[in-house]
Amino acid sequence: MTVHRYPGRALAGDYVRALAGLAVGLGVLLSAPPSTVTVAIFGSWTALFGYFACRTVQRSMTRVAITETEIRSAGFRTHVMAWRDLQRLKLRYFGTKRQSRTQGGFMQLKLKGRGPSLTYDSGLDGFDYVTWRAAKAIRENGLSVDETSAGNLLSLGLDAGRETPPPTASQSDPG
Repeated sequence: MTVHRYPGRALAGDYVRALAGLAVGLGVLLSAPPSTVTVAIFGSWTALFGYFACRTVQRSMTRVAITETEIRSAGFRTHVMAWRDLQRLKLRYFGTKRQSRTQGGFMQLKLKGRGPSLTYDSGLDGFDYVTWRAAKAIRENGLSVDETSAGNLLSLGLDAGRETPPPTASQSDPG
């Protein structure tokens, strides 16, 4: 079993952005005379950054355990998906320019099976390993991935046909 989490260094920028956004929104709401426009704009701003802060806290609590038979994601809630139940894998790149993920942007892995979908971004420690294991499960289930996901798997240097994880895919020890 391997256990993966979002390291603090990957979330530090998100915490700073969330706190700065909350400070600006709450600062204006508390210091400006109340008006419909002010409350609508800065209330929405504050709610958005509050949601972003909650999502960041959730990611910091998330632990992803990988076994031969399942993926288990524990945080505010625990979700378990058996590899045999995996029906769809989407791997997307998000960034301002079409560059490799080492130069900017991030990747997002979305897994769908029975029950809720599981979504992880490339800030997750061992993201390459989690992605490789999910791609291997898709292949074992006799399914294929869409063209974009296949291209993104190749850009990571991942081959789902390998029986062992690639040497570049980092793994975390349990505990």
